[in-house]
Amino acid sequence: MKRIPLTCYFILLLAPLAQPELTVAGDQPSDFTRPHFQVARSPISNNTQPDRAMHADLSTFADEAWILPVRSSHLSPGQITSRALNMPGLRPFFLVGDDPQSLAWLLQRATQLQEMGAAGLAVEVTDTEALARIRAAAPDITILPVNGNDIATRLQIEHYPVLITATSLEQ
Repeated sequence: MKRIPLTCYFILLLAPLAQPELTVAGDQPSDFTRPHFQVARSPISNNTQPDRAMHADLSTFADEAWILPVRSSHLSPGQITSRALNMPGLRPFFLVGDDPQSLAWLLQRATQLQEMGAAGLAVEVTDTEALARIRAAAPDITILPVNGNDIATRLQIEHYPVLITATSLEQ
């Protein structure tokens, strides 16, 4: 076993005393740090309306042309068999493509989908014009181009258009 010289012990004992007290910027905002740490907050409101559908237009944040075309090899247009689901807390969403069946389904159900606050996933879209046609069929609903293979596998579905809610899967 090696002996540590007595001076090393003294250095270890005196080291904490040699350093100044640690100050974290932001603990006590000074005139120097105040402009860098001010946060603009909106007032907190407890007056929420849980029964009102909320929509976010995510399509305006970026040009989506880079993601197109979107192809979902596990899905195709066709009929589905409705069935019950048990997914508490799941917000309603639907899958559509740029095919005539999806566009007709979307036109027919747009009002109902908007009222329930459903979001749309375009799982088969060839180009920006096709995405524009899908969005035109339901102009007040957010519809984003997304590969639907993972959803198809997890929910064991093969066809779209389809509406998925916390309690059911239906066409």
